[in-house]
Amino acid sequence: MNGARVEAQFFGHLLSPLFRQHLRGSPGRHAMMNWQAGPAAASLLQRKDELPVSESTPTIAAVLLGAGRSARFGTDKLAAGLGGGTVIGRSALSLRAATSGPRLAVLRRPEQSLLLPDGFQIALCEGQQSDSLRMAADWAARTGADGLLIALADMPFVPPDLHRAVISRLAALPACASNGHTAMPPAIFPASWFPRLRALGGDRGAGALLGNLPASQQIAAAPEQLRDIDTPADLP
Repeated sequence: MNGARVEAQFFGHLLSPLFRQHLRGSPGRHAMMNWQAGPAAASLLQRKDELPVSESTPTIAAVLLGAGRSARFGTDKLAAGLGGGTVIGRSALSLRAATSGPRLAVLRRPEQSLLLPDGFQIALCEGQQSDSLRMAADWAARTGADGLLIALADMPFVPPDLHRAVISRLAALPACASNGHTAMPPAIFPASWFPRLRALGGDRGAGALLGNLPASQQIAAAPEQLRDIDTPADLP
């Protein structure tokens, strides 16, 4: 990232009193870095409970994208109740169950991180979709990952087995889920494709890179597994 500036800071003074109280109640769990590049500003919150990764298998970094504005929902859709938890909580649990490497959640507000289970680093982004993807690709490259699994926080019905199936197709080309007509997340990109993710601009997601994948790189999934939450009517 050109002109990137990274500096360590204490996290507490940047957040609401409620969030500061939460951090004080969890000493040693969090460390913070402020990360700025171009028009998008981000913050990185490290959770120090990553699982060890076997050196005999490819390292898969996983990112949960949840920095949208929830404009059509009216309130924060990621905090909406679902199955005894929340939309983002369910999405995160599925992703965590399917992965053992480094995990990142890209969020819009720091309070949203309270809805996540342990095992995620947190990046804050107020930019567009391409900014979130650029941050994720840069982060994955720094981890030395062989591939980056991309999941959406507003797709809470994706099961762990679908994540695993997509990961299993890691190759020279990306792989993704498909509803039979459209290539969709979750999707995995090999490290050689990270520059293409960084090159995306505007409010464009990774789907722009998935349209021409061969059938061998698309995992058929049931439509109900690929449902996303855009409005309150989308909740069961």
